[in-house]
Amino acid sequence: MDMDLIISAASDALLNVVLAVIALAGAYGVYFIRLGAAKLKEQTAQIKDEAGRKVLEDALDDVVNLATVSVGAMEQTTAKALRDAVKSGKAKPEELAALGKQVFDEVKAAISPQAQQVITDNLGSFDKYLTAVIEDAVLKVKQADPYITLSGELAEGVELPAAGGTQ
Repeated sequence: MDMDLIISAASDALLNVVLAVIALAGAYGVYFIRLGAAKLKEQTAQIKDEAGRKVLEDALDDVVNLATVSVGAMEQTTAKALRDAVKSGKAKPEELAALGKQVFDEVKAAISPQAQQVITDNLGSFDKYLTAVIEDAVLKVKQADPYITLSGELAEGVELPAAGGTQ
């Protein structure tokens, strides 16, 4: 009978060890599942951030490109003549300001509301960003043609080429 008692005790002990191993394996399984889920959530958030960043970059590029083209077109068609008219007193400076407002309105109308919202969400104000982009485009146009000034004088530091094409 002692042997039956020993076998029974050993079986119970072995059963307890097997159950402990199963419980430990289950705990590790749950741990790794949670770890995997957390990593998956992190990767998903990263993908959303990358996608959001791409959408923002695309929206910003669209605004810059459209503003640059619009300012360049306005300069070629209207602004230069209007500046000359202002210099000669035939037009008022307010007309130049209205021209800037027209470019602003045209660019804003051409940019989708979704792109405007993305820029607002990330930068705070679409209108302020657009104004800054337009001002930058105007500055670049003026720097590309130093003869464009409201006073009719050459920009400081600009020299006219000497006759014959050399300085």
